[in-house]
Amino acid sequence: MRFWRSGQHEQLSATLADIQQGLNFAVTPQDIPAAIFGLESYTATVGPVGKVSRRSALQVPAVKRCRDLIAGSLGSLPVRQLDANLRPVVNPLLEQPEKDIPRSVTMTKTIEDILFDGVAWWKVVERAWNGYPTKVKRLDPYTVDVQKDGRVYWTRDGHVGTANEWLQDKDLIRFDSPNAALLWAGARAITTALNLDAAVNRYSDGSPPIDFFTPAEGADPAEDADIVDLLTDWQTARRNRSTGYVPAALKYNVAGWDPEKLQLAQAREHAVLEIARTAGVDPEELGISTTSRTYQNQQDRRKNFIDFTLGGYMTTVQDRLGMGDVTPRGNTVRVDLSGFLRSDDKTRFETYEIGLRVGAITPEQIAIAEGNAAVTNPADIQPLRAVPNQSGVGA
Repeated sequence: MRFWRSGQHEQLSATLADIQQGLNFAVTPQDIPAAIFGLESYTATVGPVGKVSRRSALQVPAVKRCRDLIAGSLGSLPVRQLDANLRPVVNPLLEQPEKDIPRSVTMTKTIEDILFDGVAWWKVVERAWNGYPTKVKRLDPYTVDVQKDGRVYWTRDGHVGTANEWLQDKDLIRFDSPNAALLWAGARAITTALNLDAAVNRYSDGSPPIDFFTPAEGADPAEDADIVDLLTDWQTARRNRSTGYVPAALKYNVAGWDPEKLQLAQAREHAVLEIARTAGVDPEELGISTTSRTYQNQQDRRKNFIDFTLGGYMTTVQDRLGMGDVTPRGNTVRVDLSGFLRSDDKTRFETYEIGLRVGAITPEQIAIAEGNAAVTNPADIQPLRAVPNQSGVGA
């Protein structure tokens, strides 16, 4: 053990006092930006919620339904290339963008990327004799990294930052969303929905879940270890059977929550409504009744869906695929809505009749619109004949 003389002790005390005095400092808002804490400013007490992962978002039924309505509906529609006279032009890229993958799957996933992340990527893998792309590969947005210098790198193994491949601009087709990415804009609503679902799951473990024990009148409080064992036994017994037994030394208390409150119905409906607003989907499509609005027919409802929900994403696809690096000059690309907006048979054929009368449509165009081969001579129509199958019996 070391002993200090009085002079050394006084000197050490003075040194410690100087150190403590030197540690005193003041922090001002200018020294530490509010962005470090995720705030826009120190006057804003609520900061933005970080981006939600796609996997977590799709576990919310409302998000899954919005995805199916927007990406599924638009991805299933055919895309046509038209020349300057609005006549269809065969384009292998639009017929089947990726090898061995149906067109609807590629287009649906592309729209999903645009909806969730605000951007989608295609990599050109084949070109025609004139240099225009005929086959592409859809890239997962999470494997694409855009550097500050504008260079785009693609990670084959899915981990950005390792084994990146530099992609030249001429080999890339990028789709940008006109709307904010749902995983960013709807992060707070999606997180709220996930938290509410988790709360309901916790409540569902008990029957009722909001309950507690207190010592009966005149009984001595139990030890902490005994309380833990008691609650464990109680939870196990209630899981095995609905009827429970409370010892005389305990009093069982139940909170005044009814089943509807335990399901947090109103809060969960509000979360679904916020998700619908963010995605631009009619809440009625998500099972939330907000108005007494009715549609005259299914066609009016679908037209409203195109005008106010699908329109922006549809225009993005049309405009990007119609640019000069994908489609020859003078040609346009349009999403074929005829099948999606098809009305009932009676209304449709009455419209055809009017169109024929005013010369706005021809019988060949009607046949094509109905999905039939155009027939110009009624004599060319042949009756159906049975075709023998492998066993030789007529089909």
